Amino acid sequence: MIDPVEALERDDIKELEALAIGEFRPRGARYDTNCDMPRENIEALFARGWLTTTLPKEMGGKGSNLTTNDPSTYLQALRVIARGCSSTAHCYQVQNHTAWAVNDLGTPEQRERFIKPMFARPTLTGFVGSEAKRKHMYMMNTSAKRVDGGFILNGEKNYATNGPMMSFAIIFAAIEGVNNYLDNHQMLIVEPGMDGVTIDNDWYRPNGMRAAASPIITLDNVFIPDSHVLGEPGAYPRGRWQGRFHLGFTANYLGTTEGMYEWCRQYLIERGRGKAELIQMRMGEMRIALDAAGALFHDAIRAFKTRSVVEAELLSMSAKSTAAHVAFELSHKLIHAVGSTALFDEYPLARYLRDLETHVLHAGHDRTAQIVGQAVLNETFDSTLQR
Repeated sequence: MIDPVEALERDDIKELEALAIGEFRPRGARYDTNCDMPRENIEALFARGWLTTTLPKEMGGKGSNLTTNDPSTYLQALRVIARGCSSTAHCYQVQNHTAWAVNDLGTPEQRERFIKPMFARPTLTGFVGSEAKRKHMYMMNTSAKRVDGGFILNGEKNYATNGPMMSFAIIFAAIEGVNNYLDNHQMLIVEPGMDGVTIDNDWYRPNGMRAAASPIITLDNVFIPDSHVLGEPGAYPRGRWQGRFHLGFTANYLGTTEGMYEWCRQYLIERGRGKAELIQMRMGEMRIALDAAGALFHDAIRAFKTRSVVEAELLSMSAKSTAAHVAFELSHKLIHAVGSTALFDEYPLARYLRDLETHVLHAGHDRTAQIVGQAVLNETFDSTLQR
């Protein structure tokens, strides 16, 4: 197994971090203004092969995901990208999650049609389950009606990350007439040019994560042919795919917080404030918290190779929640340490703060704590759930 500490020290990861800090971060302000996709960053990731990190090496990918002997490279790459730009890291995350799922669950024809182009041009994809008023992560309002040769798809999806650059998206829908979500949850591949597909790129105007453009997709009687049906009904929840993604969010929360901390550290040193005893103590407290969150993150990565899948999921949830709480704690401490001038638009600190405030809310941390509590009390639980 490629250990997470070993992966983090590799030359390609260090080169990626330098790229994220030196190029991705300075472009952040420009992308934020109009919620523009980080196209130049995406092109740079493509040129270095990072948009296909989770795909097998024999296809041209880097062969890194939680089911291979290298569970670390994909996640550490995400982490160091987030040190420079949390939004770009999330675009990378969603792209690689989608590629991984299509490769593992798709037919040979689907891999030829949807995976192969990923190596030819800087394409992005989407993995879209989110929708308004959804009662449960696996219970969809979007409906798929079985017809000859495929499905008729109706519904509205929001937070469709990568939408403006998306070549296709995996859409979650409920099969009409089937009540159990383990039997009616269906993944369907939707391409933007299909009749009845509308993408509203103007909807997405959040406080943070503004370059991770995530529009609304409206699906109005969209015909999805059988060639675009991904996996059997229930393949996503039964395959515990959602549980595989806890650590992607952990990596982003941790990496973004590390990037923010390091920028503030340099800022304080350059202004000669490192001799102040109170600043020394606060920076030490924060370094300890980051080290603890990083160690738990590494332990959770290893757990997918050393423990049962449920144990690994639970540890991943703990790592994700810890990284989120550390992000909020350090956000408050750092602004007191560096002062208000550091929040001016010419500096990246305000963007780091906004990105963390927005992105950390993606997961339901109270729900996470409840699920971990259910586990320790021997009650029924589902450690794949995000919220």
